[in-house]
Amino acid sequence: MFHRFPYLVAEAFKGLARHRLVIIPSIATTFLCSFLLITSMNVLSFSVSLSMRSASLYRIEAFFLNTPKPAQADSILKIAEKFESVSSLIYVSDEQALEEFKNSFPEDMLYLVEGNPLPASLRIQIRANSQNIEAIKKTSERLLAMPEISVVQAPIQWIERWENFKWHFFAIPMAVSAFMLIILWMIMGNAMRLTLISRKELVNNIKYSGGTPFFIQFPFVLEGLLQGLIGAGLAALLFEFIKHPIITEFPLIAEFMQKGYMASIFVLLFVAVSEAAVSFFTVRKFLFRGI
Repeated sequence: MFHRFPYLVAEAFKGLARHRLVIIPSIATTFLCSFLLITSMNVLSFSVSLSMRSASLYRIEAFFLNTPKPAQADSILKIAEKFESVSSLIYVSDEQALEEFKNSFPEDMLYLVEGNPLPASLRIQIRANSQNIEAIKKTSERLLAMPEISVVQAPIQWIERWENFKWHFFAIPMAVSAFMLIILWMIMGNAMRLTLISRKELVNNIKYSGGTPFFIQFPFVLEGLLQGLIGAGLAALLFEFIKHPIITEFPLIAEFMQKGYMASIFVLLFVAVSEAAVSFFTVRKFLFRGI
């Protein structure tokens, strides 16, 4: 059997050359669908990374009216710890706030102010399972009800924007990926059927001359594998070529796309194996049932 491999491989390449009018459109469609798949998967990966980073939005800072004494600060901390949505909280004294300000801004910004104008505060992180706008508002209201608290700050507008759009970040890439997969499988099956129709007499002659299913199927499966590798490979190369200028132009998204090559590798392997599998089952169906 193994001595026939060179012949079978040669037949697969001959099939690609002879039926290029069918193969080239199939490869072009595979290329386009693979490119959209890689793009959608990278957008989905970006959305997941962004969602993981969105926890930093769900933070509240409550400023004291007057700097509390240690015992008073401990008492307020114990009360705030019992809030149902609170994951962690940190007490920041006025001295710590001033030190943080000096580390972040030039010291001359305070040259017109005597003493320390910055108040002590509580920094509260909301639990992962309670990260929503309602939990932020409810916790803020409870903090404002305390007489010791003067102001509560939270990025409510940013949270509302994120919650309004975050599902779009997940739904659109998933819908596009599913649609592209359906189109890919349809194109693969139709391309292989057309190839089989054009070579129907040859396949039947080999079949009735005693050719084994493996001997008949192997060239078609290899053709499908090669089509998938060529189409998806070109798509992966194009995406990598486009990705680098985008990262250069928008360096902030670079850290979210560090593993973008994994999506390209996955799509390349998935499309190639899918093409081979569709070819196998299409030829198998033809051998046992006809077209």
